[in-house]
Amino acid sequence: MSTSDAPSFSPTQLSAPNIRIHGRHFVDQYDRVLGMRGANVGGSSKVPTNQPKLPIDKHASMTYVNRPFPLEEADEHWRRLKSWGLTFIRITVTWDAVEHAGPGIYDEEYLEYLRKLLESMTKHGLVAYIAIHQDVWSRYSGGSGAPGWTSAAAGFDLSTDGENLALSGAAFLDGIKGGRLSGERGLWPTGYQKLAAATMNTLFWAGETFAPSFMVLSDTSDGKQKKVNIQTYLQDAFLSMFRKLVSAVGDVESVMGFELMNEPHPGYIGLPSIHEWNYNTDLHLGQFPSPLQSFSMGAGHPTTIPIYKRSFPFPTRISKYTTANPEGASAWSKKECIWEREGIWRWSDKKGKAVALQEDYFTKDRKGKKVDFYQDFYFPFVQKWNKVISDKKSMRMVETIPNEYCPEWEEEIRPDNFVYAPHWYDLNALFKKQFGFMTVNVQGLSRGMFIGKALYFGANGAKANYAKQIKTLVLEARLQLGAVPVVFGECGVPMDLNNEHALKTGDWKWQERMMDSLISAMESANVGFNLWTYNPANRDDIGDDWNAENFSWYSDHNRSLALTKAEDSDDLDVGGRLLDVIVRPYAVATAGTPISSSYDYETAMFTHRYTSAIRLSDESPSIEEATEIFLPRRVYTEKSVSFALSVGGKILFDWENQRCWVWFVDPPNHKTLDYGPRGNDEIETRRIDIWVPSKAKQPSWSAAQILGILIFTIVALMGIWHAQEMEWNKEDSALRYHGGGKRAWFQT
Repeated sequence: MSTSDAPSFSPTQLSAPNIRIHGRHFVDQYDRVLGMRGANVGGSSKVPTNQPKLPIDKHASMTYVNRPFPLEEADEHWRRLKSWGLTFIRITVTWDAVEHAGPGIYDEEYLEYLRKLLESMTKHGLVAYIAIHQDVWSRYSGGSGAPGWTSAAAGFDLSTDGENLALSGAAFLDGIKGGRLSGERGLWPTGYQKLAAATMNTLFWAGETFAPSFMVLSDTSDGKQKKVNIQTYLQDAFLSMFRKLVSAVGDVESVMGFELMNEPHPGYIGLPSIHEWNYNTDLHLGQFPSPLQSFSMGAGHPTTIPIYKRSFPFPTRISKYTTANPEGASAWSKKECIWEREGIWRWSDKKGKAVALQEDYFTKDRKGKKVDFYQDFYFPFVQKWNKVISDKKSMRMVETIPNEYCPEWEEEIRPDNFVYAPHWYDLNALFKKQFGFMTVNVQGLSRGMFIGKALYFGANGAKANYAKQIKTLVLEARLQLGAVPVVFGECGVPMDLNNEHALKTGDWKWQERMMDSLISAMESANVGFNLWTYNPANRDDIGDDWNAENFSWYSDHNRSLALTKAEDSDDLDVGGRLLDVIVRPYAVATAGTPISSSYDYETAMFTHRYTSAIRLSDESPSIEEATEIFLPRRVYTEKSVSFALSVGGKILFDWENQRCWVWFVDPPNHKTLDYGPRGNDEIETRRIDIWVPSKAKQPSWSAAQILGILIFTIVALMGIWHAQEMEWNKEDSALRYHGGGKRAWFQT
């Protein structure tokens, strides 16, 4: 094809009005299937901008303006993400950011900032959906999310920087107070099972069922007040906040839609017994009281509880018992436990301990009918929320409990323009903060899989493991939901794996392997995803400055350090990490139906397969007929690339814009050709291969080399086992009760 005959295309500029749902796909205005991948922006949005950090009891004065970053820096961040091919953004917003000052008092300054932030994305061709973020209910119960006044309304004592919450074991608060915690390896998720978060989640979803006598005053539209159940009070406030948010930013061109709530948790709902939590689903680590024990502690009673330590083959085991809350602090501002008031338990002076009165209280409603979190509480609330989003074209992202299978979900009770948006993490790697030669299928183990089948070895094993888990979740979603788009709203890799080895040495091999396995799994399942997290405020010494997490693969601080060494200040890659595996080719828009995609970052081999209609014309294709591929310049250059296309394939490169376009001219005898099992007289299977010859893999190892490595691996595993046992024993001695405000969890 001569230059004069070559077609001319412009790179896709994503825009919310031009994206719609078609079956399980997102499609553009040309009916091409869009490849949706991007980032969470970002981790810092969990943390108020107040400096120095305000105490918990000053929650009404928090501000989140300039989270995730100041407006004057936005253009550079959007340009960077676009240059990496990450154009589908999940914007994290907390309820606290919008309504921290009190019920119905909205932070107009923050909403104006958020609108301008979203408007700044438009010219860069990025689109976003806005997710109301929460972890462990609220910042004021050890996580992020809801305003402090919600916990105060439920009766919790937030005074003196939450001291009584900490002393009574109702919340683990050290992780949200800034800085890093020596030895912290992920205690914050246990906060879901502590009194404050478990109670708030239960009241929000099912207060009318499980706390029917808990009534609070609520303002009415005519300026009066009336008593309503705590569930109605909290849900009405949440929906009013969401209505305000949609009104403030819903019409911005970059906004595709909204997400109901990050990682919803049922609290106590469905718990068979208040004597224990579910070991298979709830992280047992450190001081871990049962619900009944937490009721006792929260009511001000010193209580004997277990301390769990890490172990093998089970993740944790009880190492010893301790007397928690020896000071007798009460988590309740009025010194009255709402669960004791509901008649679930009482304190026995004779026995000197809490006594269960209704052990299975949270499994049934007050008429004795068995309850289900999703069917009885979550899905009805989703329907209420759906009505709040007035624009019928806005997409509604809804997720279920992370890493869990999609529940049965009847079509008539799903939201409009529904997108299923689950989360997935390698729970074993997150729990241990370790990633190496062996990975574990925790998903399978929790469902009874034989441990030998749940272990995977080597780089290819990690890929196979992750691919199996992701495909299982997607398959379950397909079985329950049918043709609905699936986007993994969160998936990520800790930067501080393996005792912070990479941070100390600059060797990111294991994080790269883990991230490559993760993204490869998403590609193999043909789903969209948002990586956690793009956080410019990240620093090596404090990570993401929230509960000792360190997930960001970009840092302004690291960029500034690198640029002092005379690096090119215009290079947007400076400050990034794992870019060899994150920045990878993919089909931006497929002129047909995608079948599969894969990428080997070591050889730069990219393969994309799809089906499309027979095209006999040899005239220049229209944009509707051209598949658009993102080709990152850090991998592919004009002089280094090779490619192969299936029969009739044509390709056009645009090196300046990191793109190529592919279309097909089928031969007249196409009916006599074998296009694969998916092809027929009208549709053919297409294949695109693009690679860099100089990166071809070396010949495989010999049998002797493999045997030597196998012997070395066995010896190394034995050494690792011994070292891990020593570490667990050391940690066991350090996991003890700490006083309010004191960081003694891991002090020796």
